[in-house]
Amino acid sequence: MSSPPTQGQPEDGHTFARVIQFMINKAASGSIKELDGLCNIAQHWKPEQLLILLPVFYHHLDPARIPDVVTSRDVRSIMLARYSLKGVLVTLNRVNHPRELMQATQTIADNLISNWHRCHLWVNFLYRHFFASSNPARLPGLLITRSEALKLVVNMLMRMSLIGDSQTPQSLINTPSLHPIISQLWCMAVTSKDNDFLAEADKVMGSKEQGAFQEHMSYVVQACLDVDHPSFTSTLIHVAGGIKAMASIASKYIRNIRCLYKKKVISGQSIDDTTSCNSVFGVPRWQIMLINCFGNCANLLFVTSQQNCALREAYINRNLVAIIIYTLRDLCQLSSTLKDDDFAKHVKKAFEDALGYIALLMGGPVDDLVAVICQALRARFLPTILQAHTCIPGADAAECLNALLITALRSYLTFDKVLRIAGSELDADEKSLDAIAQRDTDLLQAWNLFKKDVRRFLDLRSQIPSASIFFDRQCSAVHNSDEWHPQWDLFQCARCTVARYCSRQCQNIDWDQGHRMACKYLKAAIGPNASRYIRRSLFLLAKIEDAEIQSHQEFISQLLVTAQAEHPEFQDRLVLEIDPVAEGPADKFKFKTVSNYLHIFPEVSERPWQVASKWRQSMGLHSLYLPPVMRIHEGYEITDQPNLLFSPSTALRMAFKEHGLDTRVNDSASSVYYTGSSL
Repeated sequence: MSSPPTQGQPEDGHTFARVIQFMINKAASGSIKELDGLCNIAQHWKPEQLLILLPVFYHHLDPARIPDVVTSRDVRSIMLARYSLKGVLVTLNRVNHPRELMQATQTIADNLISNWHRCHLWVNFLYRHFFASSNPARLPGLLITRSEALKLVVNMLMRMSLIGDSQTPQSLINTPSLHPIISQLWCMAVTSKDNDFLAEADKVMGSKEQGAFQEHMSYVVQACLDVDHPSFTSTLIHVAGGIKAMASIASKYIRNIRCLYKKKVISGQSIDDTTSCNSVFGVPRWQIMLINCFGNCANLLFVTSQQNCALREAYINRNLVAIIIYTLRDLCQLSSTLKDDDFAKHVKKAFEDALGYIALLMGGPVDDLVAVICQALRARFLPTILQAHTCIPGADAAECLNALLITALRSYLTFDKVLRIAGSELDADEKSLDAIAQRDTDLLQAWNLFKKDVRRFLDLRSQIPSASIFFDRQCSAVHNSDEWHPQWDLFQCARCTVARYCSRQCQNIDWDQGHRMACKYLKAAIGPNASRYIRRSLFLLAKIEDAEIQSHQEFISQLLVTAQAEHPEFQDRLVLEIDPVAEGPADKFKFKTVSNYLHIFPEVSERPWQVASKWRQSMGLHSLYLPPVMRIHEGYEITDQPNLLFSPSTALRMAFKEHGLDTRVNDSASSVYYTGSSL
């Protein structure tokens, strides 16, 4: 019996109903032709009408019919499963329209979830035997091509990624048998150099736009990513070929987005009367695809960085921080074309995912955090992060990641390298950046504090002679301190890692002349991690320490009186803690008892503090409290054990007191630097 017309319903409703019921009965009994006819007719039905077809489609997806080896006896079962999956996809197409939410569409979605144990086994079968196989079965009546198998597999994965919930067993993340397939398809979509295959894959995804296959797989991969479920990430790394290969694929993933964006911009495609737009959002299809891929990529980096430390560092080594920022800046230009509030939510989420990944790194833990900050600044982080606020529609002040990131960046200005790069970026774009920051109160406040600290610290840095800035290029021995050497010609003290010498003889001389005592104080001044960035910023930190104490002497004196009243038994055993990036004096300074800082020295006792205090008094630093400590932030979130440094000013005076330093020091914190021309 021939199938009825596919366009509309016949005038005689009773006749149509009888024909449909006949087709359903025949399809249920195993008629491939009638099952195919139902798939074609169902494309024009309403969601509530599709419900009567669901039992027929899922009936032929019985896992017991899946063969281990395809033979002629299995052709019928395979073809029935093929058209059944096609029918399931036809019904699921109705679920994609958010404006048609109703009980019927929810029932369609629930049916997929309840029958997922049937569907995913057939999806696995079609992928292994008709797409991934180098020698697929060729039997009479077996009409499944490689493209058809790819279309069924990817679309079923895509639909389930939109419907499934990671909290339920019926979801992609909880279907480990599909994880290798998803990983292989994603790697193929990103890295394949076969343009013919990619063009065909984009076509079978139902889109004429380049990159549709990658977009579909990015959605599927995102559905499998969950911080609490690391198994998929392990599978993805294994399929990719290891940590380095995975980082390389992720790098190419985001580069593909940038390349496609530049190609579209160069070709002049924008919203006009000739540009094909999405029927739901009213936005060009390629813009939707770029925003979705970018957000999914940022989420991939965010989740996998939390799950695998080695992969997180590999991303950084691949310069992905800079690439994310460059791409974010490019896509900010698309925001001016937004027409629909629903799509605006997609843009908001994509940009927040990208900013969330950057915030994750800036909040630590990262092996080389300062290098990440410098990488971001060189990628024009400042103008991008300010501009992104104007491109995140509907962002509330409470969730303004831009202001948080500016605040986080401000906490790294005590590092000399970060300060220099931030200063150069500020000099280049300050006026334009000020205009952008004016649009949001919280962002403007964070931006003004950032600018204030940059200018203040740069002014202090300019007062430091060049010989002090580049002290690591000179031999620390007194008799040889005027000679400059390439850094590779000097070796450092193994204990403090600060003092450098041109020979063993110079080291022995300096040890006897005072480095014996100063060594452990220099070690305490750069912290337990012995960061090279702190080591190269010691003179800047010393200058900031002296300037803070000098400019707030009256407040510190009052604070000391209060602390002595609270701790009468610690009158002369109080330590001033300085936070150089805090906003006000009340947050910048605090006195605590020395017992809170014993861990700074290996012996965990008060003796090093008492020795340093007596030395300060012998040098004219008559103070009622012990040497101060400086707090160095490792992110905008203060940890339970922040990075506390012993007074850099005191340590440098002790180490280089015979190197031409001004020893006329007092509570006003006068200069402790080499004589010579300033930078």
